[in-house]
Amino acid sequence: MKWTPSRSIVLSRICVGLCALVYLAVVIGCPFAVEGYIAISASQAEGNEMWFMISVYLCAVPVGVILWKLGRLIKNIGDLNLFTGENISCLRWISWMCFAVAAIALVSAAYYIFWAIIGCCMAFMGLLIRVIKNVFERAREIKEENDFTI
Repeated sequence: MKWTPSRSIVLSRICVGLCALVYLAVVIGCPFAVEGYIAISASQAEGNEMWFMISVYLCAVPVGVILWKLGRLIKNIGDLNLFTGENISCLRWISWMCFAVAAIALVSAAYYIFWAIIGCCMAFMGLLIRVIKNVFERAREIKEENDFTI
């Protein structure tokens, strides 16, 4: 089986769909998941159930936006609309939402230090997406210049 760009797009759509299902499961099952996690975790987590749920639900909003914009981006790429304003906007939204999750997680590290790991990872992811957005923006400028060249 040869790996093609269209198969890659299909795989990306499947992965985003699976992430969306996990996202819904986390949002719906958050109280049970937090209770189970607290039961098996270190003593620092005990007594912070409410804070865990607040952190998870606050993160759920930007993560939902990330999944939505990622789905739009993959659809556009599948339709061969690469260096467009909409894709640049999607990447911008994704990067800012990564930074929002990072901020929430870093504040949450005040009651549970392992949130700091998630915060740092999301800040780094936001930075990477920001660089990719800048590449897309420059590529769109070059494409527009080439379109006007005779």
